[in-house]
Amino acid sequence: MKYINGLYISFILMIFINLLNTTIFDNEYSGITMYISSVIFTIGSAFFINAKRLKISEKK
Repeated sequence: MKYINGLYISFILMIFINLLNTTIFDNEYSGITMYISSVIFTIGSAFFINAKRLKISEKK
């Protein structure tokens, strides 16, 4: 279950970054925000896939 929590944390962080950009910065940094969100998504997905593979290999 820990790998799912990490994935949720990365999604919450992405939403928080987009919320900050929209409310505080008035969408002035939308390109940077999308880049940061993409990097967070890629890292979160990589950790999720790695943990899932590790869990499957432990069962074998």
